[in-house]
Amino acid sequence: MRKVILDTIISLDGYYTSPKNEIDWFEFDLEEIDWSKRIIRGIDTMLYGRVTYQEFSEFWPKAKPKPGGFDSEIIGQLNGTMKLVFSRTLTDTPWGPAKVIREDPVEAVSKLKRDKGKDMVVIGSGSLVSALVRADLVDEYRLRIRPIILGAGKRAFDDPEKRHRLKLIAARTFGNGVLALHYEPLR
Repeated sequence: MRKVILDTIISLDGYYTSPKNEIDWFEFDLEEIDWSKRIIRGIDTMLYGRVTYQEFSEFWPKAKPKPGGFDSEIIGQLNGTMKLVFSRTLTDTPWGPAKVIREDPVEAVSKLKRDKGKDMVVIGSGSLVSALVRADLVDEYRLRIRPIILGAGKRAFDDPEKRHRLKLIAARTFGNGVLALHYEPLR
């Protein structure tokens, strides 16, 4: 069965974006880029909510490799991997290959997990993440905690009805002060 991997960056106080949807506090170093490469090498599908897809579609198609930044492997993988976008309103998917999924994300991802293929990754996409977490469909939590307190923003996890217990698989500190954590759910 295919796995759903959540790869997200959060502030020390648990936000994945500021109140105005800004991510200008993300500062990647080469260790983090290697972390991302290990994840995307094992996937063949990326799951997005509409907002994250639209934001990424403005950046990644034009991204160029640069020393100390994203290289051609990351850019190629993000641009070339199939993107499934969960939206009831989106009509155009200029950043392809991509397909809009209009059905309930929980039902769709449950079916996708049973299909043949490599694993799937969710990046950003707060409402999609919350739905998948509530339904216990996330198989790996790959979190990077940035050494910043935002004070407000959008919470990475939102399920006031249930606690989700996790088991730590690995932890690592990067040179830029980011704490990288790999968890799996206790089921």
